[in-house]
Amino acid sequence: MTATRDELADLAADLVAVPTENPPGDERAGAEFVVDWFDERGVEARLVEEPDPDRAQAVAWVGEDPKSAASDPDATTLVLNGHLDVVPAGDRAEWTYGPFAGTVEDGRLYGRGSADMKTNLAAAMLTLRDLAPAFEAGDLDGSLVFHAAMGEETGDPGTRTLVEAGYGGDCAVVLEPTDFRVGTSAKGVVTYRVGVSGASSHASRPDQGTNAIDAARPILDAVDDYDAQLRKREDPLVGRAYATVTEFEAGTDSNMAVVPGRAEFLLDRRILPDEDIDAVREEVEDLLAAAEREADVETDLTRVMHYASAGIPADHPLAERFRTLSAARADAPAEPWGLEAATDAREFVAAGTPAIIWGPGELAQAHTADEHVDLGDAALGLEILQEAASEILSGESEDVPEKEPLPDDA
Repeated sequence: MTATRDELADLAADLVAVPTENPPGDERAGAEFVVDWFDERGVEARLVEEPDPDRAQAVAWVGEDPKSAASDPDATTLVLNGHLDVVPAGDRAEWTYGPFAGTVEDGRLYGRGSADMKTNLAAAMLTLRDLAPAFEAGDLDGSLVFHAAMGEETGDPGTRTLVEAGYGGDCAVVLEPTDFRVGTSAKGVVTYRVGVSGASSHASRPDQGTNAIDAARPILDAVDDYDAQLRKREDPLVGRAYATVTEFEAGTDSNMAVVPGRAEFLLDRRILPDEDIDAVREEVEDLLAAAEREADVETDLTRVMHYASAGIPADHPLAERFRTLSAARADAPAEPWGLEAATDAREFVAAGTPAIIWGPGELAQAHTADEHVDLGDAALGLEILQEAASEILSGESEDVPEKEPLPDDA
């Protein structure tokens, strides 16, 4: 059976219609939908309740069981990875169509997650179903594994948990909307909460206290100077490093006539593939220490979230295969490319598994009101995905991507 464009549109719309906003993290209903869909079609699927049973995720496979000790060690396991969670839809009044209506209009599917990334989840699900007969006939070897992970939007360890549970592979495709470009590297990000201490007083006698907002000014100036220096660091594929204040809060938990005794802000630090997270933290700590000495203020630092950067060689066979097919079929650029945003590719690379970031759809549509995907592009992406998976798992190619050994101290 070969999937049609209408079938892809219907399945993607059904996935969009299951709200999986994160926060708060409502992925379980989406994971149950995925498992039920595969069960109805005779494809092995499983609900995975780690790391959080309230936020379950789904795996499925055709071919050999990826967790079976009897699996052929010489056969290839290819993972098609995507995430179930979507960012909150926000103000419904900004949407032309309901964010969870899954509306198809003028060849486009509208809704939260249509581009990022439920249409690509649907394409991967149909790829497993359509290639299952080839495994049964012995035309394909190894296994094709599907992930519908939780928590990607907030850095939760959904994909990492699936890999550690034995649902990893020899190579992986992370199905983000890249407009058919093949990403071989992606920036990382770490978010810190920086606290600045002051001393509260009544606003009618401000000199009796120390306004934490004023105390924070030299810290913010130091962050600006740090950002200016970081912009001189640049990776040829993913661009510059940055340090940006994304949130500031002071006095919101008190009476409006009180001088705030504490201020907090979030510092977003974008990490290049060759930067080390420990070195990044040391830089931020040194920045705060210098500002404390110069301005006579007191600060504290807490890490909120960390996505590691990730990268594989731009000429890796997995990347070359998708790059060639995408250039020929979708007229996609053939030069090496990387993402400025963080993705779950990092979880595979950390486990020694080569991973690319690829898929139809425009990344610019992610997280927007009236988010949408072109269904013609989605159908073409499905064709490319099935063709590439068939080539990788047919055993006919001499450059089948192999899992790389981890270093001894991994």
